[in-house]
Amino acid sequence: MLVSLELLIVGRSREMVEELTQQLDEPQQILTLTPYVAPSNNLPDEALYPLPDAILCCVNTDWREGVWELIEAIPNPRPPLFIITPNNDMDFLRMAMRLGVRDVFTLPLQAEETANAIARLVREERARRGAAGSRLISFMNTKGGSGASLIAANVAIAMALRARGDPRLLLMDFDFQFGGLPTYLDLKVRDGLIKALQFVEALDEVALRAYIQRHDTQVHLLAAAMDEIIIPEDVSPARVEAMLEAINGIYSNILVDLPHRIDAAIAAILQRSDVIALATQQTIAHLHETKRLIFLLHKRLNIDSERLLLVINRYDRRAELGLKEFRDVFPTLAIQTLPNDYVRASESINLGEPVCEKAPKSPLGIGLMKLAEVLTSKTLISDEEPIEPQQRGWLSLLKRQPT
Repeated sequence: MLVSLELLIVGRSREMVEELTQQLDEPQQILTLTPYVAPSNNLPDEALYPLPDAILCCVNTDWREGVWELIEAIPNPRPPLFIITPNNDMDFLRMAMRLGVRDVFTLPLQAEETANAIARLVREERARRGAAGSRLISFMNTKGGSGASLIAANVAIAMALRARGDPRLLLMDFDFQFGGLPTYLDLKVRDGLIKALQFVEALDEVALRAYIQRHDTQVHLLAAAMDEIIIPEDVSPARVEAMLEAINGIYSNILVDLPHRIDAAIAAILQRSDVIALATQQTIAHLHETKRLIFLLHKRLNIDSERLLLVINRYDRRAELGLKEFRDVFPTLAIQTLPNDYVRASESINLGEPVCEKAPKSPLGIGLMKLAEVLTSKTLISDEEPIEPQQRGWLSLLKRQPT
């Protein structure tokens, strides 16, 4: 089976690194190779971010001791480690085994056999780590315009920035007709979600790459292209289920931005979701719509409260409906708040620059980063101390610190 790998090739000798990169570029198992000539016995953060699927150390006679120091300095969780060396003795093998090296290949290199061996071990590692499958997190407005899409886009960015071990995650825009996530991330979608659903029978990790767009933070976006048109009734829940099965385990986290409706296809996603984040605001209309939606999730889809997180967006402590009122109405739900910062949120959407990436130290950025942490935790918790927004008066502008 064709496997998509991102392999970091590290060595002290530039000639050796370049030669092995060229040899391994021939077999079609490995699609992305990153050569790195190590000036010292450690790897900088930029070499390990995003974390590759595997690291291949090219060890010549001048770097037989220094490679152990480099391996020991790689932070956990480490990707599978491999070594290529012209000299392979028993003491060298013992040290490699002690440090967790998965295999040692001896020169001259058999490129296809080496690529196949690395691909097989990486597949086994992925299966071991992803045995429980992907964590599926859905976002939905309780009332139209509550900000679920902005929250979903920024939480995805925040998760990617926080997760050093596996920064790649999938963000899906399930609004087939008017989804806005490509704009929020300043990405242009070509062949997207609708074609992926159309050819779902052939969908695997490699095929999926033809339909996703990659953000600079390594967030993968799956959304409908501008020229794709479909009505929701044409999307069968069976195809949605098949897609979720196909991509399950490829990513640690799959975030889905859902439209404000419940049909058979949306219900299939909601019922499989580990967490459902419901965006609401502090108005009576929002409160009524939230109550109705939660009733439907409980009574019609059998989704319990432990899987629900209520997110009060644009929170203002001076509003008539405060955090206490929401806790009184929804005593069994975990509730988080996001501060009201309409200007920064609008700028983020208009420029396609996520708040968590461009202004992570702003109150809204801090709130979104905190929300990402809550959504990746084992137990959903409530917000005890809402983050207050910065004032926008002239005096506050003079006092404001750059972010």
